[in-house]
Amino acid sequence: MTSANARTGLDPARLKEALAKLRTAPLIGVAVAIAASLAILIVLLLWARSPDYKPLYSNLSDRDGGAIVAQLEQMQIPYRFSASGSTVLIPAEQIDRTRLTLAGLGLPKGGAVGFELMDAQPFGVSQFTEHVNYQRALEGELARSIETLGPVASARVHLAIPQPTVFVRDRRTPSASVVVELHPGRALDTSQVAAVTHLVSSSVSEMPIDGISVVDQNGNLLTRSGLGDAGADDARLKYTQEVEERLRKRIEALIGALVGRDNVLTTVTADIDYSSAEHTQEHYDPNADPQSTAVRSRQSNDAEQLGANGIGGVPGALSNQAPESQPQTINAQQGEQAEGDEQDEPNRPPSSMQRSETVNYELNRMVRHVREARGAINRLSVAVAVNYRADAEGVAQPLEAEVLERISRLVRETMGFSESRGDSLEVVNAPFSESIDVVAESNWWQDPRLIELALEYARYLAIALVAWLLWRRLVRPALNRQRVEREERTRIVAEAESEAMQTASRVEAEQQAQIHEQRNQLARKRQDEQRIQRVREKARKDPRLIAMILKGWMNEDDQRQR
Repeated sequence: MTSANARTGLDPARLKEALAKLRTAPLIGVAVAIAASLAILIVLLLWARSPDYKPLYSNLSDRDGGAIVAQLEQMQIPYRFSASGSTVLIPAEQIDRTRLTLAGLGLPKGGAVGFELMDAQPFGVSQFTEHVNYQRALEGELARSIETLGPVASARVHLAIPQPTVFVRDRRTPSASVVVELHPGRALDTSQVAAVTHLVSSSVSEMPIDGISVVDQNGNLLTRSGLGDAGADDARLKYTQEVEERLRKRIEALIGALVGRDNVLTTVTADIDYSSAEHTQEHYDPNADPQSTAVRSRQSNDAEQLGANGIGGVPGALSNQAPESQPQTINAQQGEQAEGDEQDEPNRPPSSMQRSETVNYELNRMVRHVREARGAINRLSVAVAVNYRADAEGVAQPLEAEVLERISRLVRETMGFSESRGDSLEVVNAPFSESIDVVAESNWWQDPRLIELALEYARYLAIALVAWLLWRRLVRPALNRQRVEREERTRIVAEAESEAMQTASRVEAEQQAQIHEQRNQLARKRQDEQRIQRVREKARKDPRLIAMILKGWMNEDDQRQR
């Protein structure tokens, strides 16, 4: 254990000594607490003030990623990479300006090349290489066009264009396959898939729409080619739902204005006729007036013979009779007039004249070809449920019969009710057992900009909260402990000083008493010395008196002893 501590450089004695010094020096703990709090606050402030990184470009190829990173370093713009490494993140406030700058430099070029591939064609390239480059350029341009759709993140187009041949039997139509990668949570509807197929079909000569397949990144076939009537069934179902939804919204909008939006429910069932039928009718008018009828063709034949007729013909009575004149129906008056003219000229030699005329008239004929359109409504069934109305006291009451009749009339007019078509309508007034879930509009607190602003201020609020907690839990207790310890030390020092002062005053008093006693002793000693001096002087001056005094003292001692 000692060797391990020696290797790690930790000495328990030194550690205990450092802890002891830390306990004896409370200011060090306060300084450490303040320094830790300041460090935490600085880190939080740097985190709050750090820019919000958002994607600049996603799904970048290695070549485009390297070029973009080199340009960002040259522009001194901070960047990051996503977990997959194919997305470049930069500060959100610099995204628009950076995209415009990179677009001016032709970045990113994208994984697919377009017709710019044809700009650098070397001299003497073979026809096969030209064909391959053209096909690659066409595929790249189609992929770029498909990627402009909102749900599409990236796209790849593969074209199968057969070589042209002069033999009709060997001709094959081109085909194509499109692979799209959709954004998370997005999907291509039927109309968008049809738009992609028409785009590819219109871009390649003689390519049929049925020869195009669209597949998403999950392997789902989005086109309905080769699936029979599945695509048509989807279109019919979608059209039926659109008709029903449109009628439902119209009815609920109208009735909701009277009884409240949440107090009406409507269900519409539409029977749509998707059959295709054609009718041809041919009608002829009966015989009409010739004067008002157009002449189609006219044929006239006139024959005239002058002089006596020769004898001839078959012997018999019929041969000796002149032929009767039989004019046509329409020209009967003209024949009669000709016969009158012959009768008016008796001197005219015998003659004969024959006239015939054939007139063909146009017949009034009407041909009508009717092709019935698909999607006609055969029958509508509408059911409307109206909630009870609350009175002034808040009690639900049924609606009056007059109000229900008025609602029924409004619904009939809105749906275009037709008895000959067999439409049905049912309006029911009943209390709703539970509240209707109505799709609420986007509220103000769901605004993304407001959420982003709230998150921005939430960072600083979190910093303030952390600072308050650090002050409450770390700094203030350390300051309080330091203040208490300082007051304790001050009290102890004051008590010590007071005790020292008392001791000093007591010592000083004793010293003064000793000095006074010494002074008194000196004074007494001086007095004794003075007395002895005076006695000596007197003894020198009068020895007999001293002898008498001494004799008297001695007598007193003898008496005391007795």
